[in-house]
Amino acid sequence: MKNAALFDSLAKEILEHDVFTESRKHIQHGKISVYEHSLSVARLSFSMGEFFNIADKQSLVRSALLHDFFLYDWHVPEKMWSLHGWTHPVTAAENAKKYFNVSGKEYSMIRSHMWPYTLFHPPHYREGWIICAADKLVSLWETLFKR
Repeated sequence: MKNAALFDSLAKEILEHDVFTESRKHIQHGKISVYEHSLSVARLSFSMGEFFNIADKQSLVRSALLHDFFLYDWHVPEKMWSLHGWTHPVTAAENAKKYFNVSGKEYSMIRSHMWPYTLFHPPHYREGWIICAADKLVSLWETLFKR
């Protein structure tokens, strides 16, 4: 990452927020917490945003950090067999709106990060496509190599 200081300044508010830090307690993939996963997606998204010359890095970093801000452990039996894959983007977007007053653009990017799984909600912004791709790449890496 070329500009780590900029990333850190854009991420600080969210990474230090009490409710967001609770995501350290929830597992995402293998032994990786939701917090670690979200931070990895945000870092990769930021690097991709630099490569593709994305101007709105603030929305990119905020949305990437909050893309899985669903605030529950989806591995418990009552959630594991639920529609978590389809519903968590809306839950994460609503939580992001509640705790961080995200913009409409940020809400949309969080909401669409699971495309094509959520077929009728594709990304509407370049930043959203970046988050969607970064999430898939990080998830694949965590699932195959971090277990």
